[in-house]
Amino acid sequence: METLALASERRGFCAPNPSVGAVVVKDGVVLARGRHWAAGWPHAEVEALKDLGGSVRGATLYVSLEPCCHWGKTPPCTERIMASGIREVYYAWQDPNPKVAGKGAEVLNQAGISCELIPLAEAESFYESYAYWVQHQRPLITAKLAMSLDGKIAGPQGLTVLLTGETLRYHTHSWRKRSDAILTTINTLMNDDPQLNVRLAGEVVPKPVYVLDSQLQLPKTARILTTAATLTLFHAEKVDSKRVRDWVAAGVHCKAVPATSQGLDLMAILNALGQDGWHDVWVEVGGRAFQAFLQQRLLHRAFFYIAPILLGEQALSAFSAPIPLLENAIHRQWRAMGEDGLYELEFAVD
Repeated sequence: METLALASERRGFCAPNPSVGAVVVKDGVVLARGRHWAAGWPHAEVEALKDLGGSVRGATLYVSLEPCCHWGKTPPCTERIMASGIREVYYAWQDPNPKVAGKGAEVLNQAGISCELIPLAEAESFYESYAYWVQHQRPLITAKLAMSLDGKIAGPQGLTVLLTGETLRYHTHSWRKRSDAILTTINTLMNDDPQLNVRLAGEVVPKPVYVLDSQLQLPKTARILTTAATLTLFHAEKVDSKRVRDWVAAGVHCKAVPATSQGLDLMAILNALGQDGWHDVWVEVGGRAFQAFLQQRLLHRAFFYIAPILLGEQALSAFSAPIPLLENAIHRQWRAMGEDGLYELEFAVD
């Protein structure tokens, strides 16, 4: 569906709003297309209608999501639709937001504009994370971990090893782009000094980055300080207050979260990410943190990148204990990705 293709172009950039696409058609001819660019910008319906004038009278509007009928940072889309002369509206998924759910369609129908839901499974899947965020105020979490055939993620003493090839790097950058924010750990930053931005087809896109850094140990030379759109450090409640003041003065956000016997409270962190409005969070961490997310059943999706090499007994293992990966998985898929393999697991989340 074209409206979903349009919405996909801005997925990862619209939260806390959903990404939406719209198409205006009259007499079998597409008059205009629109997409929601970012929160605070005009919605897709308004974008599609903005330059049409009287030519839109009697046309049909197709939208990936039910038109909104309430004021937020922008006016209700239903008002713009009613003023445009649109004759009928079809949408692919009902907005789960209680301010809208069914009310947008009702407003238009009462105004004499036929508004009908044509449910699409693709739309339900596309808006899964938005619906989860509306219900729980937490994002859905997707994590990736690269390893060798013998389950190793680094060389002896944690020495960094480039495991996978260009196809899986493209996969990583594509998922970074479609996610609202990226979560990592201080250990990952100290060991690898990654940029954690999007680098695709000559395009470099910074994303909001969050770091589990309980004692605020991030080096002042870390590349992430210049490559992240925004940077937030999650730290323990008891930490050197001068470090907090120094980072805040440097433009870095600092958020204190409770600690558990295993480290920072991951559920508290997910709640904080939800409060920031994120629907999809991409996680790039080492084996220990990845294992914690799995054990606490906080992952919605896990990608295991498998390189066809053996690193040997002295290399660093991915996990310190057996993980019942398949026990809670509701979907599994193996794929060849260039010379590497990709094992995808999807989990049910509460």
